[in-house]
Amino acid sequence: MLDELKKKRGKVLKETKNSMAALGTYRKEFDVIIKRYVDLRLQFDTLNERWYEEGCRITELYTNKAGATNERKTALYASIEKLRKELTEMENIFGLTPKGLKEIKKKGLEQKKGSALEKMLNG
Repeated sequence: MLDELKKKRGKVLKETKNSMAALGTYRKEFDVIIKRYVDLRLQFDTLNERWYEEGCRITELYTNKAGATNERKTALYASIEKLRKELTEMENIFGLTPKGLKEIKKKGLEQKKGSALEKMLNG
């Protein structure tokens, strides 16, 4: 299972860097935060799979100390929601969403794409 996770982590890391490079938003300095993003993605995927396996329950009944019973979000769904929000924020920062890419371009932060000759000369 650990080997499978390592492979999946490597695949998501590569896909993320390639997507950012294609958009002109990748920089080597971002590698640490990209790895954090990849870890969040793996956690999200794992929890999401578990949520589907458990029947996609969003709420559950909860009885508090006073004896009142209320409906609340399940802990699993609340975790998924939080991770989804964090991932979206990071994707916006990386320019991986239309909104995020628009902001990067508006600020002129994307890398300019060089010619094929420049790429070949730079390795």
